[in-house]
Amino acid sequence: MVDLKGIGISCFRAVHDACVSLASRGMEKELARRNALRGLGGLRWFAPEEAATAGALARIMVPSDEETPGIDDIDVLGPPAIEILDRLLKADAHKQYLYSRGLLSFDMWAMKAHGCKFAEMTANDQVMLVSAAQKCAEELLAGSAIGKAWRRLRSIAGIGSGRFFAAQLFREIRRDCLQVFYTSRVSWVWLEYDGPPMDEGYPRLAPRR
Repeated sequence: MVDLKGIGISCFRAVHDACVSLASRGMEKELARRNALRGLGGLRWFAPEEAATAGALARIMVPSDEETPGIDDIDVLGPPAIEILDRLLKADAHKQYLYSRGLLSFDMWAMKAHGCKFAEMTANDQVMLVSAAQKCAEELLAGSAIGKAWRRLRSIAGIGSGRFFAAQLFREIRRDCLQVFYTSRVSWVWLEYDGPPMDEGYPRLAPRR
């Protein structure tokens, strides 16, 4: 029996990938420029301007106040958050794909909306733009499979606005920032937990045989 569902999924993926490739061609020159700057400024993977955007996003994902530490505070008892994020990306091609395009897209979106890069916006404007990216991400996941597929293809057409890859990055960087914070020594002290913090994340604990 012919697997029509499997054929349909394969066709959609092919169309999706082709559309993403075509719509993101305008980003290639800037991505190439940033790629040439990787490893500068003391980081292993982030280009300097990417580090600025990622740092601004991290502060929104895990903010701090007078009573609660945030991701900006973990360097009190360990390396800065951007260095840990940098290590997470160094050997992960999937993350590199999402971050390189997502960080550029946040800057593109900011330039179109406010005439400056994301890290140069006011804190309030940054929060509003991230909220818009979160809404886009949620819309892409809502509803039926057909509805999600249609919304995804429609959003790809707007890659030039920055929304598509910014929405893709939102989910990834939020998870990564939460991991970075809750595996830091600062968070464990704040939570009054006696277990050892895992500054490198959660590697496999079982010893190799």
